[in-house]
Order: sequence, then C-alpha cells, then structure tokens
Amino acid sequence: MGALVASDRVAGRLASAATTLGQLALLCLGVHLAADRLDDVLLELILALQAGLDLALAGPLQRLAGWLGLAPERLLLWERLPLAPLAAGLALAVEVFSVGLLATRFLLTDRAARPSWRGWWQSRSLAALLMPLSLAGVLVAGSWSMAMAVEDLLPASALSRAIGALVGGLALLRFGLPAWRRAVAALDPHRPFFEGALPALALLPIGGLAWVHGLPIWGPLQALLQGGGPP
Repeated sequence: MGALVASDRVAGRLASAATTLGQLALLCLGVHLAADRLDDVLLELILALQAGLDLALAGPLQRLAGWLGLAPERLLLWERLPLAPLAAGLALAVEVFSVGLLATRFLLTDRAARPSWRGWWQSRSLAALLMPLSLAGVLVAGSWSMAMAVEDLLPASALSRAIGALVGGLALLRFGLPAWRRAVAALDPHRPFFEGALPALALLPIGGLAWVHGLPIWGPLQALLQGGGPP
C-alpha cells in the first residue's frame, strides 16, 4: 500500500513537472518567434535613425570637419557601428526579459487558482490589461510554432497541415490555457491603475509582434482581402 501511495506521488510530481516544462516550452517558442521579427524591426529603426542623423548633421559636421582639417566621414562615428549585431543584441535582451517576466506570472502562482471576471475587475489596471494580452499572444504564437514544426516533419500535404494544426491546438489547450488562467487569476486586486505599468509596457513589443506575426490567420486573411483567395 505504501509503495502504491509513493508511486502515485511520484507520478503526480512527474506530471506536474511535465506540465511546467510544456508551458515554458510554449512560452519560449512564442517569445522567440516575436523576437525574431523584433530583430528586423529594430534594425529598420536604427537604420532610419542613422539616416536621420546623417541628414540633420550633414552641414554642421562638414563645417566642423573643415575647421579641424578632417574628412567629414571621420566624424560620422555612428556609421562605423555594427548595426545588425546591435539590433540582434537588443532583440535578445528583450526576449530574455520577456521570457523571465512572463514565466513568473504563472510559475509562481497557485495551480488551483481560477480566474473570474469579478476578480479581474477588482484587479483592473494597465498591467492587468496588457499582461494577459501579451501572454495570450505569446502562447498562441508558441502553439503555432509547434504546429509548423510538426508540419515540417511530414511530407507536404493537407494531412500534414491538419496534423500540425491539431498538435498546436492540443498544446495550446493542454499547456497554454492553464498557464494563462493561472497568470490572470494571480493578478493583484485593488492596485492603482498605473502600478506595474512599466514592465507591462516593456512586454508590448513582444506581445504585439506575437499577435501580428504569430497567428496563422493573417496570411489567408490578407490573401482574401486582396482577392487572391486562400494560399
């Protein structure tokens, strides 16, 4: 009898650990998908900033270079910056920060807690709005990444797409939804509206890009709107 109780306890702990690992995997996949796009966005912004500096400072730098007896190009210090690695490094920093912050929202909470509209309303704040939206986008994007990975393992066909979608959907229901519910149920009640706003706003780039680039509906929807039919 004691052996059965011990084995049951071990099985429960293994199931709990597997669930936690699945939730973390889904989170990391979704954040990485968004961060991969963030890398491109940051590079575009940095290049635009560089072009703006060149345009705004061209005249003053030419005069300063003439006064110093230097070539104007030697004063354009930002032209020698490794812009692509800089954008990649910033995206990686945002990715690591987002994974850590979002993971704590459900890993450090009660597994048995269940969200409710009344509880959310008592917790209403900028963070209570942005964090659940960002986490939901990331988890959906993670499940889509998993679906695409499964589809890539199989011969290209409608069946492989269906199997991939099924695996992604099951992963979202098994791991993503419980993680999201735990995070929402753990929101602090009766907090000032702007308390915790800075971390929540820091999640916006990842959450927003996850929603825009991590959902499998935008490509077909765009094709339909352009009159080309689904891809």
